[in-house]
Amino acid sequence: MNPSVPPWLYKLFTGHQYPYVRRLAKFAQPLQPGEERPEPTKEMIEAKFWEVFPHCSAKILQEVKTGMIVVFHDLGEYPAGGYQELIDNPEEFLAKTYGKKKIKVNFYHGDNFVCTINFKVAGWTEHEHA
Repeated sequence: MNPSVPPWLYKLFTGHQYPYVRRLAKFAQPLQPGEERPEPTKEMIEAKFWEVFPHCSAKILQEVKTGMIVVFHDLGEYPAGGYQELIDNPEEFLAKTYGKKKIKVNFYHGDNFVCTINFKVAGWTEHEHA
């Protein structure tokens, strides 16, 4: 695996919780009429990850609870290749850049949602009560 991609990120992109990369790998396989596509191998998934990940952008959102409703406010967007510090040290980067918040990081391949991960940053413990 490329050393510039931390294990947590590779697992997020290729695990079963978010099937985007796995499905692309599965449906890239040739299919004979009457056959079902087999599940992709680990090598196929890894190859598809390296095809997809370099083209993914990241969007940073803050989770805010208003009464019983949870809403998300855009905090920032990073183009493909523009968020290495974020993935190397997410908590540190998010705290330094955005402060004490509950943050959601979404990854997109073009307009397609790939996966998301939440961070409780800089000692965030709960929503402020209005």
